[in-house]
Amino acid sequence: MRTKHLQAVIFGPQGSGKGTQGSLLSERLNIPLIGAGDLFRAEMADKKSTLGQLVGQYVNQGLLVPDELVNAVMARHLKRMDLAHGFILDGYPRNVEQATTLDRILQINLAIHIKIDDEDVIRRLNGRWQCPECKSVYHETEAPPAKKGICSLCGEKLFRREDDKEEVIKQRLKAYHYMTAPLANYYRQRGVLLAINGAQPIHYVFEDIVKKISKLGFVT
Repeated sequence: MRTKHLQAVIFGPQGSGKGTQGSLLSERLNIPLIGAGDLFRAEMADKKSTLGQLVGQYVNQGLLVPDELVNAVMARHLKRMDLAHGFILDGYPRNVEQATTLDRILQINLAIHIKIDDEDVIRRLNGRWQCPECKSVYHETEAPPAKKGICSLCGEKLFRREDDKEEVIKQRLKAYHYMTAPLANYYRQRGVLLAINGAQPIHYVFEDIVKKISKLGFVT
């Protein structure tokens, strides 16, 4: 079987570990992990960008950025990148409408869906603590720091994100199921969906992904 470069999107609910798996895959395959959030921040930081100013107006008011603007920002950046040897997109597309636009910009040959139950999402995020300095992440029961409330790596005081509170998590999950979960059916119909059990430990999830993409003929 002829090997091919991975041109993928990775998606799943918050707490599924998709960002972690995307980073691990990026390092393993030596291809860029493209975070939609990073591109948006870069666009808003460009004082000469009309697009960035428009996006900023929505973001600063806590409003959802319209698909037309999201697609325009992503298209602008993705068309400038050298992605000939593969890429992984994280955070875009967030709905089917954005996915159809992405198909006109880039060829996607795999959609990695990290699946995890809502109960597991709540358990993971409700016990999550982070370090503001070195960005290390801990969990109250599954991966606690050596000293409660203190980062084991740099000694900074840990904090909890506002959106890691249970009531906020549940609202975000509703939004995910309404907007993003339908991507699974979209990519299944296109024959490029790869569903992964995200409830496993991180290294098992990664091994599962690598094993399956290798069988599909991708460079690993």
